[in-house]
Amino acid sequence: MSTMPQYNAPPTPDELLEEYLPLVRYHADQLMRRTPDSIELGDLINAGVLGLLDGAQRFDHSREVQFKTFVSYRVRGSMIDYLRAYDWMPRGLRDHAKEMQGAFMELEQLHGRPAEEQEIADHLGVKLSDYRERLNQVRYMSVIHFDDIPMHNSDGDEFSILETLEADPLLTPESQNTMIEFVQQLADAIRELPTRENVLITLYYYEELTMKEIALILGLTESRVSQLHSQMVLRLRSLMGLG
Repeated sequence: MSTMPQYNAPPTPDELLEEYLPLVRYHADQLMRRTPDSIELGDLINAGVLGLLDGAQRFDHSREVQFKTFVSYRVRGSMIDYLRAYDWMPRGLRDHAKEMQGAFMELEQLHGRPAEEQEIADHLGVKLSDYRERLNQVRYMSVIHFDDIPMHNSDGDEFSILETLEADPLLTPESQNTMIEFVQQLADAIRELPTRENVLITLYYYEELTMKEIALILGLTESRVSQLHSQMVLRLRSLMGLG
């Protein structure tokens, strides 16, 4: 059975758009929740459409990968590439993010548990309110794509989940083991998150609720949920040893 919708001839761009434009819009809407106001929805959709067309050309029907799964990575990846090229985050904010991520790591090693907000603020030498404002400022760095998370083989070479999807489905035992280790590392890091951040990652990424909906569930303001999300992302990257 084919993993792509059946057409009498290779699908035209118009046919692909008719079938998959809702998917493109879905991913654009998801990313727009976490991007600055200067980013236009239409620009993300345009980037996603390019990813859709490129994915359709690259897709290999002989592989045991669903077309929708494959093209979703292509669509979202094109949008992420657009955001990277836009480079909308000032260097100072990037430095703040790295500084906070380093604080998570140091305090985790010191106490053997997830650091609390006040501990992080004290470690950084700032007031709690200033620390939370920094979380507000770096929240756009939470636009994370799987391709941003490097995996390494035994030779130390980096490769990505997207590259694995594009490769032969009969992966080498080494590649299979690397993938299993990566998934285990991510699962372990998620388990180490504080309870509230663990709940947040489930509601936001698995249940796909909005920040507003999560705020109602947790009894917090939407702004506070956004801060916790930024903190969760930085903590997760720290736990996984990502720079």
